[in-house]
Amino acid sequence: MLLRYLVAEALKLRRSLVLLLCGAAPACVVAMGVLVALDRKAAVPLGQFWMSSAAFWAFAMLPLAVTALSVLLAQMEHGPRTWDHLLTLPGARPRLYLAKALILMALVAAMSALLGLLILAAAPVVGAFHAVTGEVDAARLAGTLARMAAASTLVCMLQLWTALHFRSFVPPLVLGIAGTFAALAATGARQGIYFPWLMAVHMLAPEPAHQQTALLLGGAGGLAAMAAMLVHLHVREA
Repeated sequence: MLLRYLVAEALKLRRSLVLLLCGAAPACVVAMGVLVALDRKAAVPLGQFWMSSAAFWAFAMLPLAVTALSVLLAQMEHGPRTWDHLLTLPGARPRLYLAKALILMALVAAMSALLGLLILAAAPVVGAFHAVTGEVDAARLAGTLARMAAASTLVCMLQLWTALHFRSFVPPLVLGIAGTFAALAATGARQGIYFPWLMAVHMLAPEPAHQQTALLLGGAGGLAAMAAMLVHLHVREA
């Protein structure tokens, strides 16, 4: 039964700006990375190139993209006010909300994979116009982006929970923008590892312990938040 809701949610994406956003966000990160690399006077270390692109993705573009995606997924029902009809279907409440959560996580994974492919494709482009050193470690890049996607699960659920709870798109937008900018102040703090909007960034931390802590909190915490969201929304709409 859940598969039917997943298919329905996937079909709705064709009539929205979700797919455009999923392509534009990684592309903007790589384009900016290429421009910064080409502006350097010294040779560009390709290892630094992919790490700086991944850092910008985790620090700013990923949380902002998640904010926009959660709003778009929720407004598919909030906008035309179709919740009343959908939630009267037998067993629709938990399955519909779970389907949206899984679709959001799948979109984040797809964006992360696309970002990795674009970084690999951009490296020779940089090398064609500028002196470079080293190479892009594809395996390490893929592992880092995969962990970033997993660590962002908590932010995904917090944003989706807010977007589904409120009919207006303003509260989730405020939460996402405030969280992203609050991360600026929390970046250098020792407690920053516990801030949801910085958990993906900590996948680039030099200390393995910090990476493991952020991954555990972001991944397991995200699953716990998803369970709490399903219970809360089910009770609220019951």
